[in-house]
Amino acid sequence: MPAFNLIDEPWIPCVMPNGDAREIGLRDALNSAHQVREVFDSSPLVTAALHRLLLSIVQRNFAPGSLVEWKALWSTGRLDDVKLNDYFIRWHARFDLFHAERPFYQQAKFKAKKTTPLKRLGWEFAAGNNATLFDHSWDEDRPAIPPATAARWVIATQTFAASAGKSETLHTKDSPWTRGAVILMQGNNLFETLALNLLSLLKPDFPSFADDCLVWELEETWNPAHGLTPSGKLSYLTWQSRSIRLLPANDGGVRECYFAQGRALQEEWRGEPMFAYKRNAKQGLLVWQFNPDRAVWRDSHALFNLSLDAPFQVPQALAHIATIAREGVVDRHRLYQLQILGQCLESGQPTIHFWRQERLPVRVEYLDNSLLLERLGEALRLAEDCARSLEQSLWSLAKLLVATNSDHKEARQPDKKDIKNIIDSFGASPHYWAQLDAPFKQLLIDLPSDKTEEYGEVIYGESELPRWAGKLQRTATSALAVATRSLDNSSRALKAVAKAEPSFRAKLREILADYLKQTAANGRSR
Repeated sequence: MPAFNLIDEPWIPCVMPNGDAREIGLRDALNSAHQVREVFDSSPLVTAALHRLLLSIVQRNFAPGSLVEWKALWSTGRLDDVKLNDYFIRWHARFDLFHAERPFYQQAKFKAKKTTPLKRLGWEFAAGNNATLFDHSWDEDRPAIPPATAARWVIATQTFAASAGKSETLHTKDSPWTRGAVILMQGNNLFETLALNLLSLLKPDFPSFADDCLVWELEETWNPAHGLTPSGKLSYLTWQSRSIRLLPANDGGVRECYFAQGRALQEEWRGEPMFAYKRNAKQGLLVWQFNPDRAVWRDSHALFNLSLDAPFQVPQALAHIATIAREGVVDRHRLYQLQILGQCLESGQPTIHFWRQERLPVRVEYLDNSLLLERLGEALRLAEDCARSLEQSLWSLAKLLVATNSDHKEARQPDKKDIKNIIDSFGASPHYWAQLDAPFKQLLIDLPSDKTEEYGEVIYGESELPRWAGKLQRTATSALAVATRSLDNSSRALKAVAKAEPSFRAKLREILADYLKQTAANGRSR
């Protein structure tokens, strides 16, 4: 039987301080976490799942019971390698991917009636229900997958696999992170990243029982079941949503496995520490998910809002960072990053539309300064108002292209589907939002420093918001031009442009008037 021990063998993809990419084992990743910039895989799902695994080991060995204990851990700047080495020695055999009795992150002795190609776990290939997203290679094609890759796929599958019908054990159910956007705080190195995300686990209301442990520490193997509650944070962080057993080949690779449903959480579970939840008056907490038509930064105001009446319930790390910044434990003016990772699926279906990894810069000031947060909200409101004006103008443009006399009440009105199809073909709205991505993230960084005082009152954004308004005007105008430039010189097209363009420019000036006047005044004063 081949062996591949995840403690010793290189398999975790990391970025080092000099930018080099390197694979390292669990021991090196945690003992040298302060010398690793970040864990990063080309798949956002693998990246997120690896953070969850590393966090589980850190929680097991260094779990702070309070902010005071967390601050003591943070002050060391690194993880205690003696404690980690003792732990890895004790459980060394349980980290062997191909162990005969206790293969890592798998169900020992599980055997299905038929084998499954390992690439079904890989997310890069088309297999089963993922064919619409990935390539269309046949399930019968079973290439040899290196053990390091197989390990990453197993961990990502346990974390992100979607409900996809019957299996040989039970009907499949979603995994813990299948349908939400995972929010991770990112520090300057892997130690800081793991320590910051421990803050999200300081949840006194999380289920906790005496038998809570990491899954590989269990004395008895588990059985597939539905409707379960985790015995605690350790059990939850290493939740086994699938019954998997790898079948290594003689050449050291893995071509196939046994695969079926594992353990499923109760349907009403809303205890994920790394998710944001939207508060809904009728439905309670709804998991915040990726939207194919909406970049994460457009929700930044809600994500940073920690007030009692905030629209989102966000990971506890954000609130705790605001607290420790006020106490001087971390720099109040320091720039952090939020990593938002996950996938977007068809509602109630296993079909994956896309994966995504976004990074959002965040300064601590946003988390406890209502005046600053209000100005950030104003910046986003302006962007949304300009977008609505753009959509209205595109509708007017497309409507006249379909039916040139439709601006007359008595004339035939075109089918709304035809109008929408033309608007979609322009690509103007996606252009608008894409062009604002980098400028908005720069605004996030710069806005807290744009501070003036008048009569004892602090005002934010006197320079940055007018600059942002100018960017919105130029970007929205450019987006409409994307649509109009695609048209021919027919009388129908010329009429449509002549009707849509002037009113659009006037509406933009109306939306941005206060800030554009301020820009002009600032220019005259110089």
